[in-house]
Amino acid sequence: MVRSLRFSLFSFAAAMMMGLLAGSGVGTVSAQDSTPMSGSMGDCVTALGVGADGDSCVNVVHASPDAPAVDVYLDGTKALEGLGFGGASGWVAVPAGDHQVQVVPAGEDASSAVIDAPVTLEGGAGYLVAATGLVASIAPQIYQVDLSDLAADSARVRVIHTSPDAPAVDIAVKGGDVLIPSLAFPNASDYLVVPAASYDLEVRPTGAMDVALALDGVALEAGMVYDVFAIGTVADASLTVLVVPSTTPATVATPMA
Repeated sequence: MVRSLRFSLFSFAAAMMMGLLAGSGVGTVSAQDSTPMSGSMGDCVTALGVGADGDSCVNVVHASPDAPAVDVYLDGTKALEGLGFGGASGWVAVPAGDHQVQVVPAGEDASSAVIDAPVTLEGGAGYLVAATGLVASIAPQIYQVDLSDLAADSARVRVIHTSPDAPAVDIAVKGGDVLIPSLAFPNASDYLVVPAASYDLEVRPTGAMDVALALDGVALEAGMVYDVFAIGTVADASLTVLVVPSTTPATVATPMA
């Protein structure tokens, strides 16, 4: 029933963030570059090069800071094993339509699900499915990814607040203007479309100039979409970022058996 259950386990945690710090030249960006999602958000099969026409695309993110590694079941079949906090599964194709998603502690069966939720996936749409919150109140959040075409010299980026004990935050240019105001758990900002370049940014408590998290030298490549998750907790000083990149568009889609 499900065409593609062969999830490859990729880690896009701190190592991925470090891989983005190799840009050259620090660019500038203004709040006027904010572009709310509207109209077509692109075709994920074409953009990501997975699946077949009419499929949906899914990337599972573990953003629950005190939850153990998890397995994910799709429609009663184990689709993903051993995904740890701060990791993402990588993009896979799933037939469009209604599905049941269950998240269980690694090695246990579906009857032990800590998340058991129905999801409806539209054909051609790409979704980040995140396990968020502390394990006592863990919940799924679904964020659609804008994979529509970009200008040759542009990138698209948004920030997703998944730190359960952090207050609402502003995302700002280092020492300067606020780009994304008052982003609260577990919400996602609108996407910003910006020139491909390297940026110095910072996360601040809403309305303050104190820096909760510095993001220096963040390199955004042309034609890429970046979803930047704020993960971890303030209480144990583990607040950090998880960057999930996507292409838009890829070259030729490769159907999966």
